[in-house]
Formats: sequence, C-alpha cells, structure tokens
Amino acid sequence: MLTFDKLKIVVSALDCIDNINLNKFSTISKNGVVSEYKYQQVSPYQLYIEKDVTDNEVIIEFTGKILGTRYSELINQTNIRQCIENINALELCSLDIDTILSEGKVVKADVTIDTEYPDISSLTKELQSCIKNNERYTAVNKRGNFIVEKNVKTKNRKLRLTIYDKEQEMSLLENQRWLQTLDEAEAKALNDYFKKKIRFELNHNSVKAIKDWLCISDNSLSSVLHAEANPIMTFLDKILVDNAEAHVVHSLRDAERMALMKANGFDMKAIENVVKLHKAQSTKLSDMMKPYRELYKALNENDATSLKERLKGILLEIFLIGFFVSF
Repeated sequence: MLTFDKLKIVVSALDCIDNINLNKFSTISKNGVVSEYKYQQVSPYQLYIEKDVTDNEVIIEFTGKILGTRYSELINQTNIRQCIENINALELCSLDIDTILSEGKVVKADVTIDTEYPDISSLTKELQSCIKNNERYTAVNKRGNFIVEKNVKTKNRKLRLTIYDKEQEMSLLENQRWLQTLDEAEAKALNDYFKKKIRFELNHNSVKAIKDWLCISDNSLSSVLHAEANPIMTFLDKILVDNAEAHVVHSLRDAERMALMKANGFDMKAIENVVKLHKAQSTKLSDMMKPYRELYKALNENDATSLKERLKGILLEIFLIGFFVSF
C-alpha cells in the first residue's frame, strides 16, 4: 500500500466547497467580480485550499500532519476520508468528501516511507558512492537531507528523492509546535514512533510523473491511492549500482573495463575478441586480458550484500505490510 506525506488534489466541481469562512480566506476579484477564494497556512503544518471560480475548480493540498494523532500512518487509501474530515473540522469551509473522493485528480504527490535504519550517516555515504550516473542524477547533502535529483529541464520528467533522519526532523521547532496542539500522551506516542526512523520521500510534481512512476492509466485520487507500484524502490533500482561493483571499481579504467564486460554479458571469450581488435601487435593478449580477469574474479568474490538490494528488501517489506493492512 502506497503512503504519502503530501497530496495536491484538483476537483472540477465548485459545489464541492461551501460555507467559506471569509475571515480566513483571501478573496480575489477581477473587474469587480470574485474570481478566487484562497486559504494558505504553512505552520504548524501545510494546508492550501482554493476555490477558483474562473477555472471552475477546487484545489486542496495538505500534508500527513492533517491526520493528527494518526500522522504515523501517512496519507493512504484507508484514511483519506479522515484527512478531509479533519480539514472540515477546522471550520474554514465545508468540503463535500464524497465528491472529492470520487472526482478528485491528483496533480502532485509525495510518496513516502518511514523505516528504521541504524545509521543514516553511513547510509548516505554509501549511497553517494553508489550513484550509477552522476551526470544524470545529482546527489547532495543539504542540512542533513540526502537528495538525489534527476538532471532534466522538462518539468514533467523532474524527480527528487530525499532521505533524512525523521527523528531529528521531528525535534525541529516547527514540528514541536505542531505536537503541542496534541495532548501530551499523543505527542509522546508520535515522538516514540519516529525514534530511529529515517524517511524516504519521492516527489512527483506533474501528472505525467505520477502516472509513469505509479504505473496507472489516470491520475484520479482513487487510482493514485490504490496504485500497486513501488516508485521509491524503482527509483533506487535505476540510480544505484550494486555494492559489489562499487567495491571493485576503483578507477576510470576499471569503470571502462566493467562497461565492456557488461556489454558482453561477462563472456570472457567475447571480451577477448573485442580486446584483440584494439591491442598493439607488440602487446600480449594475455597481458591485456589480465585486468579483466582480475576484475571479474574480484566481482564474484565480493560477497557484500548490495546496498540496492538491502534497501529494496526493506522497502518491499514495508510495502507488503501496508498492502495486507489495506485488506
């Protein structure tokens, strides 16, 4: 079961919002006619509601904190109704829950997984060394957040994975202020839950990205919430080399040899035929093949479990647990 820390939903039905609190919403007029009503808050959690009269649509964007004491669940198919009920409870407006659930379209989605990991510092260092293509994917550490971003100019193809210490993030002032809105026991339970947890968060900021990475034919709220893909696992599979390869490739020449070996399916006879075409007459073929054989031997002798496989195993386990919980 997929879980999300943020969703942006668009509904092409103005009647799904009513009883707008004009003391809370901004009213925008054009030529003396109201065109939009907007509400936005960034603290103690993010919430955005817009009624766009001109475009005949209602926009709702919220984070998992709208779930309050159920925040650890993150947004998912089993609690989406509760999310909207909690927005209604703020008395900012009245949202028609059934219309939103049946007609809502998701235009932004942050797929999110929280899991225990013993040492995020060692994990991020290992991740940095295992990025497959540093020209296609940029990996940086920003204020404790490890961010891998696809280097593309087209918005539809942009994708960003952030990995960070969730326990530490919950200690930030803004999050502590939010926890203070809960009763003491509930706040403690959430703090306890996030101890030793790290968060994987994959941002999908376009309809194309949502459909492509969630493997769904449309971006309806129902399709997004019930998607059976695991986009974080898929992304890691694309960007990471196997640990064994990372441990034996120590130079550009090693990387070039590894590429040739891969291209020939690690078939030494086929590799030898390629090497023959480029060797000087004075050079022995056995001497030229020696580094390939040593690299191949080191690759097979390295029994370190791939970081990619370890992470995929963790994420798959969490995904399957959520899948069974949804039934």
